[in-house]
Amino acid sequence: MRPLTVAALIAIACAAGAPALAEQPTHLNDVQFVEANRCLGLMTSKALGTPDAAAMAQLVKSQTGGRIGYVYDRADQARDDAQREANRGGSQGPRLVAERDGLCHSFIGSGTSEASGSHAASQMMR
Repeated sequence: MRPLTVAALIAIACAAGAPALAEQPTHLNDVQFVEANRCLGLMTSKALGTPDAAAMAQLVKSQTGGRIGYVYDRADQARDDAQREANRGGSQGPRLVAERDGLCHSFIGSGTSEASGSHAASQMMR
């Protein structure tokens, strides 16, 4: 075969397999899992709730399994703390809205976030 024909066949094979790769959910690491749960807390709070909460809940549900108990405890705590912060309101409101509309939407927009979630990382270090 000529090199151009081989290259064309490889390109076609890669293009055909790309949708299957895009549909596979990316596994979140433990820090991202905790941050996704925090986002779920923000998105389901009375003050900052959004229709995207269902997508975040589905992401969190798809990421359960295979983690140690401590990670689940931290995730539950992060979700509860976020709901409490959001419902309290006050001066933290704009920061929480920015977190919800930025980092949180990056989780459900692309399936994962490459950001390690600085809040969750600092919480896990305590």
